[in-house]
Amino acid sequence: MNGLKTEAPQNTPDKSTSLAANISFQLNPLDDVVTIDSLQAEYPHLFTKPQLSWLLKTRHKNGLDQVGAILKISRKLYIKKSIFINWFLEQKAGNS
Repeated sequence: MNGLKTEAPQNTPDKSTSLAANISFQLNPLDDVVTIDSLQAEYPHLFTKPQLSWLLKTRHKNGLDQVGAILKISRKLYIKKSIFINWFLEQKAGNS
């Protein structure tokens, strides 16, 4: 060989490291946990606060509890947004 070094300088930022940092920020599990108020504020055209309160109150009957969409911590209810939205999109009109 010719004896020249072909390594990149040590102070050059690694693109794969910064990409991994961005991905891990986007996948933070706490970003998926919301309150009734924040979910209603994000989707006011879909949900009212009383509707969401009723869905959470009846979570044992409507299936939200079974799919794991609701967290109860110190008597406060939180919604796992991604699971809740999947549950919501799977609902069908019944014969009432």
